[in-house]
Formats: sequence, structure tokens, C-alpha cells
Amino acid sequence: MFKKTILETGLRIITAPMQGTNTVTVLVLCGTGSDYEGKEIGGISHFLEHMFFKGTKRRPTPDEIKHELDRMGSVSNAFTSHEMTGYHVKAGKSFLDQSLDLLADIYHGSLLPEEEIERERQVIVEEMHKDRDTPTLYIWWVWEHLLYGDQPAGWDVIGEERVIRALRRDDFVSYFNHQYVAGNTAVVVAGNFEEEMLIQRVTQLFSGIRRDPPFRQKPSLVEAQNAPEVAVHYKETDQTHLTIGFRGYDANHPKRYVADVLATLLGGSWSSRMWDRIREKLGLAYTVMSSHDSYSNRGYLVTYAGVDHANVEKTIRAALEEYKNVCEKPIPAEELSRVKNYIRGTTLIALEQSNAVASFVGGEEMLTGAPLTVDEVFAKIDAVSGDDICAAARDMCRPERLNLAIIGPFKEKERFAEMIKEF
Repeated sequence: MFKKTILETGLRIITAPMQGTNTVTVLVLCGTGSDYEGKEIGGISHFLEHMFFKGTKRRPTPDEIKHELDRMGSVSNAFTSHEMTGYHVKAGKSFLDQSLDLLADIYHGSLLPEEEIERERQVIVEEMHKDRDTPTLYIWWVWEHLLYGDQPAGWDVIGEERVIRALRRDDFVSYFNHQYVAGNTAVVVAGNFEEEMLIQRVTQLFSGIRRDPPFRQKPSLVEAQNAPEVAVHYKETDQTHLTIGFRGYDANHPKRYVADVLATLLGGSWSSRMWDRIREKLGLAYTVMSSHDSYSNRGYLVTYAGVDHANVEKTIRAALEEYKNVCEKPIPAEELSRVKNYIRGTTLIALEQSNAVASFVGGEEMLTGAPLTVDEVFAKIDAVSGDDICAAARDMCRPERLNLAIIGPFKEKERFAEMIKEF
């Protein structure tokens, strides 16, 4: 269970007590990411995330922040996605107040020093090069760019090198002042703590956050597709990396959880259909998996595999056959029961950790504004029938919604385009 408190400033506090743990995770989320950027500042959300650990008025140097985190024996990290930026500290419960104080300080007291911007600029460029040299990471940018093209949903979160090198301190200050405001922020705390005292403390520590509304709003998304699409990114790789799937449902869609069950049935476990067919029976891949990924305004059903170059066409055809089967053939009751139990079990195991609980509740808050409890999610999963799955599959898995992205030593996409027309 969790409790959501909205302050007069608009700041949201979400508390998820877990008495059976000795840890506490504090996660501060801002509703901004690459979807809110224009081309002139593309990548600034991620760059600014890096800068939050580079010194504050009370902790002027990066070393002071790092040493404090180490003295707590904490695990800390930050992330930026299309729609949100997050900062978290997980530590023993006795360090709760210190964790809150530190995150509040970096959230509204970061100095953004010029010299650290210049130093971190090169770090981000190197991160960009690493990602683009790593096909298992870069394939997801190729995939999203194929679906959404030249609009924020299709841009790389990390940005383009040309823009990263051009950003100046004034850009960061302006973006920070406009986006990092109370109404655009959620403080999520999960773990062992006394709830009412915690709410009071968060209210006190985060009272200094600006109250102005976010300046930048997300542009409308255009999903224009009337035929199967293919993207081929040439790269001399040891394997071909491919993603194949369909446009799906957003986080608020009534069929979202049906699609989640469908994705698990297709490629979410060792007994899933894609795994059994592509890895176990055909021996084409070491890694194969399917997922249904939802954002606030979009979603997709996708299968990923890394395969030998000679086996690309076999893998694509096998994946398409499994997509077709789930549209045309009834779902056996035993298989559906197994899938639901798998979702329930893996979710419960994951949520034994305070950081996982914070991420679960906080992520849903930022995407939907109305996060469900775990029991409410399970109720939706349990309500999914075999007929629901087949209906959702037929709705999503249509030729005009089909997409294939490939990274490998291929220069022509015509043969792949012809192949997927068979679907």
C-alpha cells in the first residue's frame, strides 16, 4: 500500500511503508525528459541530470556529495528517460533524514558550475559514443526512431553531439528554473519509516522549490503509418540485432494490462513462445525477449533477438509466425494460468526491495497520475482472458502497424521489406 499527499505547492509526496526491511529508498522525480525538449536543446534533460551531483550551495564540490553518499553506505543513481528524470538514494533506515536532505539540496540548490559543465560535456560525449557502439543499446534508438521519426518520441534521450557541445550554462539555468518546479515533482519514499513524521519532513525540506508551472509542454505525437516499415543500420557486428513488433497501447489505455500479459506470453519468460521457438527449438539466438512498453501517450509490442547474420530471415519469419498464431489460435487455459503466475511471482520478488517499490509507484505516478497498488494491478492481470489476449493481438498485430529494425552488416533493406509484407 502507499499514500499520496499533494501539498499546496503542487508537490506530490508518495509514501510506501515497508516494515519488514531495514532500508529506505528516496526517489525524487521530475516530469521532464527528452519529450519536452526542442532540437536546439536536445539532450539537456540528461546533461542536467549529470550536473546535479556536481556541487550545491551547502555541498560545494562533487567530492563532498560522493563522500557523504559513501559514508552512508548508500546506493545512489540517477536516470533520464523520454518523460521523466529521477534521482534516488537507498540506504539503511537510520540515514533516511540525511538522504532526504541531500536530495533536496541537489534538487533546488545545485550550482551548475561552469568548469563542471565543461568537464561533464566530454563525459556525455563519450557516453554517447559508447551507446552507439553497443548494438544491444543502440537498437532501441533505431527502433523508436523508426516508429516516431523526427519528433521528440523518436529522438535519442542523450541528444546529438553537435547540440551537446553547443549547450551553455544559461541554457541549463533556464531549463532548470522552468521545469524543476513543485507541480512537476514527486518525492517517493519506500521502506522502513514512520509515515506522518516523514511527510512533515519532506514538506519542510522541499518547501523552497519554485511554484511556477512547467514552461515546456510535450508536443502532440503523430503516429502516421499505413504499411509495414523497415530500418536497417549498417554496422560490422558479430551478431545481427533486431527488433520486430507493432504499435501498442499507452499507459492509460484500458487494454494496457492485456498487452502486458500478451508480451509475457510471447517472450517474457523461459517458457514463453518466442523463447521456446527461436532459442530452444530452432537454436537461432542466445537472447530473445518480448515486452509491451508504455509511455503516457504511446506504446509498442516488440520482440528483440541477437542472431547470426545467416539466421536473420529465419528469426524474422519465426517471430512473425508466433505473432500470427496468437492472433488466430485460442490461448490454452494452462498456458494463460502459467503466464499470470509468472507475472505475479516475479513482481512480488522484485518488490521485496525498497528501491523497486519506489520505482514502481513513482513511475506510474509520473505516467498516469493515478498509480495502482500491487493488488489492483494483479486484479487487472487476473481479469485478462484468453479471448482478451487474442482480441488485443488482432488489434495491434496488423500489417500497417508492423515495424522491423536491424543493426548488422546489411546495406539494403529491400529484402527485409519484401519479407515482412508476407505477414
